Amino acid sequence: MKQYYTDKHYKELLSHMIILVDTRDQTNGAILEWFNKHKVRWKTKALKTGDYGLMIEACPELGFLTDTYFTDELCIERKNSVSELAGNFSNVLKDDDRIFKEFNRMINIERNFLLIENDNIGDIIDRNYRSKLNPDSFLRALLTWQHRNNMHIYFVPKEHMGKMIYEICKNCLDSKILR
Repeated sequence: MKQYYTDKHYKELLSHMIILVDTRDQTNGAILEWFNKHKVRWKTKALKTGDYGLMIEACPELGFLTDTYFTDELCIERKNSVSELAGNFSNVLKDDDRIFKEFNRMINIERNFLLIENDNIGDIIDRNYRSKLNPDSFLRALLTWQHRNNMHIYFVPKEHMGKMIYEICKNCLDSKILR
């Protein structure tokens, strides 16, 4: 479905791009503020997998006869901190394996991203998180899921999270349908 678009048509296509925000993602005020400030279109929708996705609103003049969802091509999972992710991994020991079910659903999605807000890899290694989870076990689990799901993991400052989500969606759009 790759096509060539002139700059004018590309800008028009971007105007039809809508970032999908999962209805369960509650702590995203700064992200939505960034979207609104930069006139990035978004809407809430119950997503099967991940916190953010991508769609193109119908624009027949550009070849999209109906709303087109890219939920099989892109999944963005966001965590507020390394502590939240460590807690998710620790909960598996308490028979709460939601994070692994989420990651398993991501296996068949072409592009997977795990965005961790504010922290960095050093916070895992130095055990700078609220959990009894051993840092080596934490890091191994993260690397295992990264490899298994072909997942891209980024540590992103809170003030840049909206921009990062937007650029990931735009990049997915570029690689899926352009040139």
